[in-house]
Amino acid sequence: MKDLKGKVALVTGAAMGMGRTLSEDFLREGCAVALVDVNGPALMKTQNELAKTGKCAAFVCDISDREAVYALARLVEKEFGPVDILVNNAGIVQARELLDLSDDDIEKTLRINLTAQFWTCKAFLPSMIQRGSGHIVNFASAGGILSLPNLSAYCASKFGVVGFSDSLRQEMKKHRYNIGVTYVCPNTVNTGMFEGSKMVAGTRMLSASDVTQKVIRAIKSNQAMVAVPGFPVKILTPLTKVLLPIRAMDWLNKMLGMATCNDSWKGRSC
Repeated sequence: MKDLKGKVALVTGAAMGMGRTLSEDFLREGCAVALVDVNGPALMKTQNELAKTGKCAAFVCDISDREAVYALARLVEKEFGPVDILVNNAGIVQARELLDLSDDDIEKTLRINLTAQFWTCKAFLPSMIQRGSGHIVNFASAGGILSLPNLSAYCASKFGVVGFSDSLRQEMKKHRYNIGVTYVCPNTVNTGMFEGSKMVAGTRMLSASDVTQKVIRAIKSNQAMVAVPGFPVKILTPLTKVLLPIRAMDWLNKMLGMATCNDSWKGRSC
């Protein structure tokens, strides 16, 4: 198990929700944390509160802006030090049917949830390779394994994160770079993003710490995938998709409430 004490972690979407909770976990592990978010006031509030427990600094950045991300990497390394752990946590959701999504909604979802992870990895990975160590954590979703109605753009982005992350992991292994890559697939987490959505039968709303503690363990043990809850997301869902005909899957989705669980969505989109 790796010791994280003294490492520099960078967390996107750090102002609130999962990003804030994970930043708190890193501070408890003895890491210095670069907090990144597009919401300047919320980010500064978080930085002021977390600074009481450890070394952290706030960096305002729109991670969907490629050049802003590359500039961020230069600034963080200059002012805070080389990044050992990169966490691509920032994400948004618009739980609406395709024809109710504006073109901007679709493009923004893909830019923030998926394309931004390419830019951050390209920005921070070369330094990790040069130093011979590092770890990248990319947040996907259970919606990156099993698609649901009202989440076409979101699921497309999260399926993309899963494919991108596993391909990148294999590239790192191929070249023996000693850089771990972990993708995270949680079910619905109580961060406000899915407020109003109904839980699927047999599941519960997760707390942020349900997920972040597993992420910390995954980094320490170089685990490739984190699924929360583990058995339904990592094993049962993929197995069911392979074994059951499409019609049977559609029937199961209806019986479990998956087909309508997001009809009452009213959560925040960022």
